[in-house]
Amino acid sequence: MDIRILIGEIVKGMGYRTYPGYPEDYIWVDHGDGSGEVIMLLENQDLEKVREFYSSTASFPGERFLFILNDAANKEILSYCKSHKITAVSRDDTAKLLGKALIDMQLSRKVEGRPRVQGTKEDKDFILVYLEEGNNPRYIRPVVSGEMITSSIGLKADLIFVPFHFFSYSMKLMEGDNLVVKEGNVMVNAVNGKASRSINGYELLDSWPTTHRELELKWEPLASMERAKRWISDSLETEVVEKSETDAFIIYSRTRVKPLEDTIKVTFINTSFYPIYSSPALVMDGFTGEIKSINDFV
Repeated sequence: MDIRILIGEIVKGMGYRTYPGYPEDYIWVDHGDGSGEVIMLLENQDLEKVREFYSSTASFPGERFLFILNDAANKEILSYCKSHKITAVSRDDTAKLLGKALIDMQLSRKVEGRPRVQGTKEDKDFILVYLEEGNNPRYIRPVVSGEMITSSIGLKADLIFVPFHFFSYSMKLMEGDNLVVKEGNVMVNAVNGKASRSINGYELLDSWPTTHRELELKWEPLASMERAKRWISDSLETEVVEKSETDAFIIYSRTRVKPLEDTIKVTFINTSFYPIYSSPALVMDGFTGEIKSINDFV
């Protein structure tokens, strides 16, 4: 049996699930409560692959595990894992874990009527609820039509729907001596992971009747949530000008104020297909009408 399939069965037996995350080489696990983990299978003594594992999952909010499949990892790899909060599972421990799982699976097949272990969490407001219920993302109705683009530039543009995750947020921010609460929405491109301020006032449809193309989702909501938090922290940094007076001078001082990161609360709203029109000459945002680069979306 393939090790990835076996790990998937272990995860399922614990009441969790694996999902197709990006990069695809790793095993992505969702706990169903907004937490999760990502697993890498290390087949050789390649520190660069471990570095790549860390860098490509740097924004992932859950735990990282390195399952070592070859002989004992060298000290450099173990030291790197320890300093970057990656849990390294030795070859022997990996073998024990997988071997025990195989035995349990064999025994469970012979016990008729044995129930599958299910999660007991009462909170059903899962981040990945739309996937677990089997619902497809809905479509944001384009404000700009393909006919408008053809008539204005004389070129036919293809309608492409790009998956985006939408989140709401609240946070606390110091403005001078006052602690204020701010709220808003952010959207994360589920293809390239880029976050931006959310659009509003859009209409959602269950389907889109005309010819179009849909891009494949690569960033799951759980991983995108950390991107949303980082965008909130970075983009909502403000400059505060403070005025003070002395007998001879008026002094103005400028200070940068960032949100208090531990107060940022992000809630998943939904995943929706966002419309763009692409032609050899340009890419037009189907909701705002802005001309953009294809790299903004893919």
